[in-house]
Amino acid sequence: MSALFERRRLDQILLWPVVALLVIGLLAVASSTAGGRTGDLTSKQGIAMLLGLLGMFALFSIDYRVLLKFSFGIYLASLVPLIYLLLFGRRIAHVRSWIRLGSFQFQPAEVAKVATALLVAYLFENEQDLRLRAPALVKLFTIVGAPFLLTFLQPDLGLALTFLPLLLVGMYFGHVSAKTWASVFLAALLVAGAGWFLLKDYQRQRLLTFVHPGSDVAGAGYQVQQSKIAVGSGGLSGKGFRRGTQSQLRFLPVRHTDFIFAVLAEEWGFLGVLLVFGLYAAVVLRGLRLAAHARDRGGAFLVLGLTACLFVSVLLNTGMMIGVFPTTGIPRPLLSYGGSSIVGTLASIGLMLSVEARRFANV
Repeated sequence: MSALFERRRLDQILLWPVVALLVIGLLAVASSTAGGRTGDLTSKQGIAMLLGLLGMFALFSIDYRVLLKFSFGIYLASLVPLIYLLLFGRRIAHVRSWIRLGSFQFQPAEVAKVATALLVAYLFENEQDLRLRAPALVKLFTIVGAPFLLTFLQPDLGLALTFLPLLLVGMYFGHVSAKTWASVFLAALLVAGAGWFLLKDYQRQRLLTFVHPGSDVAGAGYQVQQSKIAVGSGGLSGKGFRRGTQSQLRFLPVRHTDFIFAVLAEEWGFLGVLLVFGLYAAVVLRGLRLAAHARDRGGAFLVLGLTACLFVSVLLNTGMMIGVFPTTGIPRPLLSYGGSSIVGTLASIGLMLSVEARRFANV
């Protein structure tokens, strides 16, 4: 690892926007949880960040090509906790997504997402043809579909959706035909229609409220309504740290997790929102550049797939804030409270850094 630092292969352009987002997220958690019934969660978030950073540097120090060789075993191991949750998991907030370890709890799906990206990258690394043929395409759908289905059945629709960028990027990366894209799109519509009957009542209510926002303002639509008020009241420069009325007076539910961006918009205003979006844009654009310069197909897909997962999570979470997308419980990467999301996202960054550090043949 020291040799890599000496060669200055730790990509600073990617690293520092990530660190800046972590700091902003820690401030937002401190503001949104101080004096609340959950207690100040700043220290727990700080511990999660420290663990995540340690994991990030550990993955940076490991050659990603070694991880690709063991990706099938890593992938299978990541599915075991998901199966355990379906059989024995306790329901927390309607879903069986968390495994408790004393006072801490984590979501195995966040780890499974990274493991899935590794195995799909291994698939591409060993494909001779640029265009995915039918057997490889079936493998791609199976690899992504298994953790997606296990997470959907928890039932955590929001977290399950964050696996889909790996599938879509895989299809794009595999140069599938327009006919295949059309077939997949049609199949997705049919599955979505059938999936309506598998949704829980509260999930259906959220979707119905999204279609008719004014139908249940005091119930399923309450979160989005309060979020819109918080975002809109921030103005140009915001109300100031710990001065947001929606968050400090507890009008905004789950303000430290799914709706933390509404807290930032109210306290930091439009300028703060621009800053945060600029930092995310820096991470995504750098990820695209690293993918373009990766030394092999496996590394290129790994960076591209993980970048797409982060981008889609940010996009969906932002849409939730303003009512553009249904409320699906997707945390905001690097900002929302939650050790699983922080550790999983930083693990992704560590793998991206590993690919960049080894893009030259002699590293």
